[in-house]
Amino acid sequence: MEQGARPNAQDGGGPMVGRSYRQGIYEALALLHGEWVVAVLASLATGPLTYGDLRQEINDAEAREGWTAHSHPVSQKVLSATLKRMRRDGLIERTSRSNTSFNHVWYKLTPLGRTFLRTLRPLAKWAEDNRASVEQARERYAEDDEP
Repeated sequence: MEQGARPNAQDGGGPMVGRSYRQGIYEALALLHGEWVVAVLASLATGPLTYGDLRQEINDAEAREGWTAHSHPVSQKVLSATLKRMRRDGLIERTSRSNTSFNHVWYKLTPLGRTFLRTLRPLAKWAEDNRASVEQARERYAEDDEP
């Protein structure tokens, strides 16, 4: 390789066939578009939930965390739109079960959704391991950026 040339790398150096590494990152991050996608993935990680239980689990988890990721509960409208996008992308599956009284709608992760969630775990670990360094960098930037 010529000096100054950069490989089309994946995982630190190997060639990536087909799409570029950068494009792959963009495509993966596009699946996370929407502020509640991670909350849905995390809530469905333990198994299928009805729509109502899913919404309750998301809001309860946010309350337990002190509303650090979101400032308000997820609304029905926003959750429904998030679930539709995630179904379109193949991350979750919707099933409907009828009984004599009413219809139950369940959501669960697809195999694709499970593999996607597994890829996010190292990213979450990196964020946890480097949280202090990122905060320090932001503080230094804020100090240096003052008029």
